[in-house]
Amino acid sequence: MKRLSAARLKLAIALLLGIVLGFVAWFGIALDHAQTDRVNAVKNYERGYSDGVQDAQPIIDKKASNPKSGYMPLFLQKDPQWASFAYSDETIGTYGCGLTCAAMALSYENGNTVTPDLLASLVGDTCLTDRVNDMAKFTQLLHDRYGFDRVDTFWDTDAALSYVNDGWIVFAGVSGKLGEREYGSHVVMLWRRNDDGTYALRDPDDGANSIKTWTREELEAVGFGSFNAIRGDKR
Repeated sequence: MKRLSAARLKLAIALLLGIVLGFVAWFGIALDHAQTDRVNAVKNYERGYSDGVQDAQPIIDKKASNPKSGYMPLFLQKDPQWASFAYSDETIGTYGCGLTCAAMALSYENGNTVTPDLLASLVGDTCLTDRVNDMAKFTQLLHDRYGFDRVDTFWDTDAALSYVNDGWIVFAGVSGKLGEREYGSHVVMLWRRNDDGTYALRDPDDGANSIKTWTREELEAVGFGSFNAIRGDKR
């Protein structure tokens, strides 16, 4: 009986060691995957700091006295410089997609950098409807305060692309798949037709979407909702 008990004890110890070693191996693999995902996320985020021409060129240094102008800036709502700034029910990082698009458009058209946190402090909740970004209100504000031309809410993707062809910046509500991302309710910005017939888009929550060129067919397949458009002096 004693020998049997000892054998069972050894077997139990072996099983326990096997479980421990298996857990250690699983934990190591999980940690490696987590680190890989984190590195990929950082790389993707860093891609956001590009205007599509100069790789890894910082978009905005709030301390700079003469920020780069003459191109459409790329602001990401989760940029640590303003992600935690209060907006709507939470922060710019959470709910600031439309605000961030408006900040990019205003900076481009006006030639002076207006970051999302600065715009949030200026507009407060006046461009929200039921705590959600209302791009009709944003375009009205840009019209009233800065004299931009505006087009009120419309729903046709072909019309939106025609406006972009004519030099307008179009804010677009999107629901569903956009590039590698899946959105429930989001705002992006179509801002230029390129010489090769593709389009430039700014996605305030995704740097990769923002520096990619989009074909008309790709955009027509996106689940866009409403559109609003503005146009200043840059044609």
